[in-house]
Amino acid sequence: MRVVVVGMAYAVLTLPVDTFPVEYRAVRDVPISASVGGSGFAAARTLAALGDEVYLAAPLGEDAEGVAVDVAAYRYGVNSAMCPRSLPRSPRAVVLECDGRRQMSRDLGEAPTARVDLDLGALATSELVMVDGVLPTAALIASAQATGVPVAAALGTVREPPLLEQQPYLGAELLVMGYGGHDEEHLLRTWRRRSAARLVVLTLGERGAVGMVPHSEEVLRVPARQLGGGPRPPGVGATYAATLAHYVFARGCDARTAMEHAATAAAWTIAHPGEPDGLREDVLEAAAARPDEAAQAS
Repeated sequence: MRVVVVGMAYAVLTLPVDTFPVEYRAVRDVPISASVGGSGFAAARTLAALGDEVYLAAPLGEDAEGVAVDVAAYRYGVNSAMCPRSLPRSPRAVVLECDGRRQMSRDLGEAPTARVDLDLGALATSELVMVDGVLPTAALIASAQATGVPVAAALGTVREPPLLEQQPYLGAELLVMGYGGHDEEHLLRTWRRRSAARLVVLTLGERGAVGMVPHSEEVLRVPARQLGGGPRPPGVGATYAATLAHYVFARGCDARTAMEHAATAAAWTIAHPGEPDGLREDVLEAAAARPDEAAQAS
């Protein structure tokens, strides 16, 4: 599947610290690591690992941080040629890490208001456009729909029915959102009723995920998987959404099966935080056949 992912990507510097809050020291000798994060980049990396042909369209600048995104994209088999380079400076972040806890300071600059435009040739040759809820993508969604290209939208955390600024997403074929409340069924039904999506999913963290399809009142409940590992690494939500999109659009799976694959992908990512490009289809299917650690312990 040829996918264009429109979302955020930024360079990240991670510094280990001894404690929170961080005590002042004039000089600290620590192993500082560099990486690339952002929901758009995590989704693109996941789709590429699953075997899709992926083009990332993330707003960047002509600077070292932009180059870092290009290098990381190449490392994971993602084409970053569609990234506009119009920003005065690329987004960036600094992460302080201590015993599995992370404190992130982001400098997104003008990126959240940057509009990403794709020409008709890029859209017409794509089989899916995936967008996140960070960038203004209403015009892009309309263009994709006009050319008959399906849209998958990962909106991050929502807590209420669709707001005015979220109306463009209601035409997407796939909607994925995070939710931390306890009345998820009412919210899910509201989004399902107002959208044209073939699948709407609310992820619930350790409680798994719920979803609904058109012309059915059944709420699909898929539990979270436990395959080991420690704290939740960044990008798990984007990995879930990208895996769901892959199995819905590239593999034509039914909603429940696609949600089960996405739950396994999230659990595998937590268990293998340093191996994001290892999430291949064969690895995922093998992980799907494994019992959960909780079940093994009991």
